[in-house]
Amino acid sequence: MSVCSNHPSGWSPGVVSGIGCSYPYHEGETCGFTCRDGYRQTSGDTSRTCSGGSWSGQPLVCEYTGCARHPPYSRFSWRKGCFYPYESGENCTYECRDGYTAVSGDSVLTCRDGAWSGTMLTCNYTGCDHLPYTRGTSKSGCWYPYVNGESCTYTCRNGFSRVSGDPSITCQNGTWSGAPLTCMYTGCKRPPSTEGTSRTGCRWPFETGENCTYTCRNGYSRVSGDPSITCRDRAWTGTPLTCEITGCERPPSTSGSWGRGCRWPYENGENCTYTCWSGHSRVSGDSTITCVNRTWSGTPLQCRRTSGCSRSPPRRYGSWGPRDCGWPYEEGETCRFECRYGHEQRSGNTTTTCTGMEWTGDPLFCTRSSNWWYGR
Repeated sequence: MSVCSNHPSGWSPGVVSGIGCSYPYHEGETCGFTCRDGYRQTSGDTSRTCSGGSWSGQPLVCEYTGCARHPPYSRFSWRKGCFYPYESGENCTYECRDGYTAVSGDSVLTCRDGAWSGTMLTCNYTGCDHLPYTRGTSKSGCWYPYVNGESCTYTCRNGFSRVSGDPSITCQNGTWSGAPLTCMYTGCKRPPSTEGTSRTGCRWPFETGENCTYTCRNGYSRVSGDPSITCRDRAWTGTPLTCEITGCERPPSTSGSWGRGCRWPYENGENCTYTCWSGHSRVSGDSTITCVNRTWSGTPLQCRRTSGCSRSPPRRYGSWGPRDCGWPYEEGETCRFECRYGHEQRSGNTTTTCTGMEWTGDPLFCTRSSNWWYGR
């Protein structure tokens, strides 16, 4: 039995194919066709039969009868009531957004003969302009776009009081009725900060009657001023607390030793303990100093190297290192060097050892190999 291998519709756009038939298509099998919504038949047949390995008739051809393009975009308006594909006779309805009014054009566009009939709707803003910002006020009850009849309510923020203007203004025919509320700051300026003190109990805006409490930090004691000041008539009553350090300044730096057990602020009675670094021995000073009456008792421990090497082993051009060693370099410690990639040893040693506080041997010296490029 002969069959038809080709698809009967020819895969034409806008055609719903294969009605009443399925692959493989046998001799005598008939397939029906129809145009999709928004399309109409222009040529071909709505049914074809498989006969002698081929299809009878011609493939159905459908053309789009709706509007290919989207309807025009109208600024400041909403479009509703229509969706792609836009079929002939379909309507798109336009409405101006809140605060806007139609000045020209059509509110409905219709798809006819593949094109949109009518003129695009034009909307103009008929509401009120943005309101000016006024310091110290809060606005509520309105937001842009401001339509006719909309009211905005103003209130003074904490620490501010009314000077002029209206607590409520209304948008009328594109203009605001009244003047926005104006408020003035009635509190105090930011209280001064003083060295060695912590301030609590108050924050901006500093309103009348508000108290700020000062306390001396650790390591400080009161010298003058008041522990509490109050905001009255836009000014602070009293004098902020002044504190001075009662402990010690930072202990002097040392050579060859490190301190522990103490940190800033250094209060009376606090101890700092010093220890010599590895490979160092005491030269002078005390292993422990104490803060007494703002002065350090004793002298910090001073140490000097008595074994090991103080400096890193010398290195010359073309070498990597030192490796297998690290500071502080102790007596007998060995460091290894090697030539860089593309370099070869010319002189010196690949290892050096710390002996008698000096490094043995000569530094490794490497130069670029004559064939370094070919190894890449």
